[in-house]
Amino acid sequence: MRLRKLIAAAGVATTVAGLGLVNAGQASAFSADCAGNTHAVCLYYNDSAHGYGAYFMQTGDIPDYTGYTFRAGLNGTAGAGVAVKGHTAAVDNWYGGTFIFYYGGGYNCSIACQAVPPWSRVDLNASLKNSNASGKFN
Repeated sequence: MRLRKLIAAAGVATTVAGLGLVNAGQASAFSADCAGNTHAVCLYYNDSAHGYGAYFMQTGDIPDYTGYTFRAGLNGTAGAGVAVKGHTAAVDNWYGGTFIFYYGGGYNCSIACQAVPPWSRVDLNASLKNSNASGKFN
């Protein structure tokens, strides 16, 4: 009986250690371009499956992303120079409140919008990925 408990405990310890290594690998695959800026969100050209790529740092409400472009950052150059409007795939929220991402300009949510919780990074849902027009801090 004691041997069985030892084997079970060793199995649990190995599993926990293995999960830690997997999570460490995933965490190190992302570099936060907005790290430390507590009133910013980073919009990314690519989603997590594609390495995020270029970013745009937003520090205030923007009713229309026309004229804003992505720039090369810690996660690569894919999308650098491309317009933010209609080309965002992920959002990294460093703000202590909720950030709302809108399909329509002027914070219009009649077609789609997505709330990004504080201190979180999300891939945009299918309605908003590459179909964005405005973003607002709440």
